[in-house]
Amino acid sequence: MAAERRGPRLLIVPAADRCVGWALRAANGRPLGVGVRTYRSEEELAEAVRELLIERAALRCSVAQSEGRQWVWSAYLPVRSTRPGAAASVPVARSARGYLRRDQCQAGVEGFLAGLQWVGQESRRGGRDGLRPL
Repeated sequence: MAAERRGPRLLIVPAADRCVGWALRAANGRPLGVGVRTYRSEEELAEAVRELLIERAALRCSVAQSEGRQWVWSAYLPVRSTRPGAAASVPVARSARGYLRRDQCQAGVEGFLAGLQWVGQESRRGGRDGLRPL
């Protein structure tokens, strides 16, 4: 069996009410970002992660200050509906923590996107969705 390459990992994170979510961690364990939604099953989560990995080039990220005056980022996928009111975007991911400076937050966005790119390439190579239990 070939040795597994070290890099960012998408982890399954337990949430309230028996739901699950995901977190992206760097190879050193540092949090890069977290999913905004929770899912009722690991299968539902895996499908959402597959879509995220496939559509990662379409992600649009915004940086803003929180009420606590820390810088945070959010990542959005394009809305795919023509229904009235569907244009209200909901983020699919957000920063795992707040940053003191805007440039640090922007570097966090870049780390998240690079991590997703790595996981996407690895999942294509290995035929997996990239998710691992926490």
